[in-house]
Order: sequence, then structure tokens, then C-alpha cells
Amino acid sequence: MVNDARSDVPLGRRMPNAKTRVVVADRNVITRVGIRAILERTTGTAVVAEATSYEAVLDAVDEHGPDVLVFDLDLADDTTRGLYLCEEIRARFPSTRILILSNTLAEFVVVDALRRGASGYLVKDEIRADELQKAVVSVQEGETVMGRGVASILARSLGGGTTERLSDRELELVQMLAHGLSNKEIAARLYVSESTVKFHIQNASKKLNAHNRTELVHRAVMAGFITN
Repeated sequence: MVNDARSDVPLGRRMPNAKTRVVVADRNVITRVGIRAILERTTGTAVVAEATSYEAVLDAVDEHGPDVLVFDLDLADDTTRGLYLCEEIRARFPSTRILILSNTLAEFVVVDALRRGASGYLVKDEIRADELQKAVVSVQEGETVMGRGVASILARSLGGGTTERLSDRELELVQMLAHGLSNKEIAARLYVSESTVKFHIQNASKKLNAHNRTELVHRAVMAGFITN
């Protein structure tokens, strides 16, 4: 087992007798209590902290130096922020592995979470207690863990499911969406009507099989059409 516990975290806070130290981040108290109860059935595993907000996740990881962060991306109905937080944690605390435990299985979220540093992705309603226990140990050891349906999603995404390229105008509009511009602001910059902007966005969304603006931007980034 990989043993790269951070030396800058006080031993008393890290529960040095535990082989696997976990921070659980979920806004639902019942879910957090359940995860703690499940994980601590395994000898040597301890939940050293719980978090209910994105800021608290960073604080908990910084203070306790966990081996694994069990993390629901939607702590405040902001999946995008959760995805960015994965990347920040992996950059700042590389010894902490991230295991996503989500309510949903959206392709763009799964792919982007793994791309941004998550070591595993599980769906709450489809995971058994023993599978969660094994998953935490597996990601601590450096493995990638995928729940039911995740592997097929990755295969479809990486296997070239998006083959139709965006036009130059569509690329331009999606890049502006990525920078947070509204349809009205885009129309003003390009000297076109808002209807024209909507038309191009709808075409780009169809090509990338996106269902909203956020998903469109994520899919364009993952396909390499634009950069963040």
C-alpha cells in the first residue's frame, strides 16, 4: 500500500493508528453518518473529518491530510465548482486521492471529474457497503475505481462519440460561453441578433450532444475544440 502521509499535518489530527484516513464531503447529514458507519467497519479506516461546503472541503484536507476524500461534487448545486475543486485538491494535496460519490451519472461530469484528478466515480444508489469499503482502499493504493455504468460512459466518450466538428462561428460562440458571456453580450460583440446566437448554440449543442450551456462548454473542452 502506498504510504505517503503528509509530514506537515500533526499526528494527533491524522489519527496515526489508522491505515486509511478519510474526509467525507456531503451536504446531507444522514449520508455522511452512513458513509462514516460503513467505512469505519473496516479495521484501520477512520473518518477524520466531515465537510458540507466547498470551502470546508479544502480546510479539512489541508488540516487533516487524509489519504482519501469521499466527495459529492454537488455540495451547493454547483457541479462545475466541484469539478474545479477536484483539480485544485490534486494540485495542492497530491497525496490525497479523490473518490466521487454522486447521485447522478452524467457523461460530461464523469469524464471531467476523472480528467481533473478524481481516482474513482461511484453512484450512491448503485453501490453496496462492501463495494464502497473496497473502493476507498483501492483508490488509496493508486487504482482507478469505476462504478456500474461508468466504464461504458468512458468508452463511449473516449471512443470518438463526438465526431462532428464545430464550425468556426460555433467555436467562437462556445469560447465566449466559456468566458461567461450571455447571449445578448455575444450578439453585441459579433454584431448579430440574439436569435442568430441561439441558432448557433443549438447547432453546437446537437453536435456535442449537450443539454445545457455548461455541458456544452465541458464537452467542447473535453473534445479539444476549445481551452478553458
